[in-house]
Amino acid sequence: MYLEIEETHIEVVRGRDTVQRILFLAALISTVFGILYFLGLAGKLIVDGSIHSASSPSIQVVSAAIGLMWDFTLLVLFVALRRQASESKAVYADLGLVFMALLCATSSINWFVQLTLVPRIAQSGDPAFLALIDIHNETSIMYAIEHLAWGLFYGLATIFMAATIEGGKAGTWVRWLLVVGGALSILHVFGIMAANSLMIDSGYFAAGVLLPLTTALLAVRYRTN
Repeated sequence: MYLEIEETHIEVVRGRDTVQRILFLAALISTVFGILYFLGLAGKLIVDGSIHSASSPSIQVVSAAIGLMWDFTLLVLFVALRRQASESKAVYADLGLVFMALLCATSSINWFVQLTLVPRIAQSGDPAFLALIDIHNETSIMYAIEHLAWGLFYGLATIFMAATIEGGKAGTWVRWLLVVGGALSILHVFGIMAANSLMIDSGYFAAGVLLPLTTALLAVRYRTN
């Protein structure tokens, strides 16, 4: 009986260690993608004077590949965060994970279309159809879907998951960065609907500045445990 209890305890500890390693790696990789996204926005601002300018086709392909991998990494990160949540806050963690899964599904489809269909259609010379699926076109379907994902879905995912973060000063920082980033992302959706540039830019700030800061703190937190 004692040996069975001891073995069970060892398995629980190993499981926690595995979750923390995945958390660290996912947070670290997400931070790298977030920094690349920030540098892309900064580059556009410096070169073109606006973060909304269109990049060259080659840069757009790289951006789409990074966006696709970032979506998957964030989903893995939220799965690991779900495993860290206490039982009393499991419902918030479940909701956060569900909305992050919606973001990943919606956004990854979008970026896959940008990687595969958009270059082919651009070569075939069908501007009307291209305008419908080009994510960089503000009147396209894909633009609307992507900003729904990174606005509403991301905002709800981070706010719900923030409710599960506990422990110390680092936990407090992570929690509030998630809440503020989520609120700004939801504000971004209303900015899209109202065509308000200031509200729209709040979403880019949430994804390009607050999210990398959040994941960097998570990487530091779970690297030291």
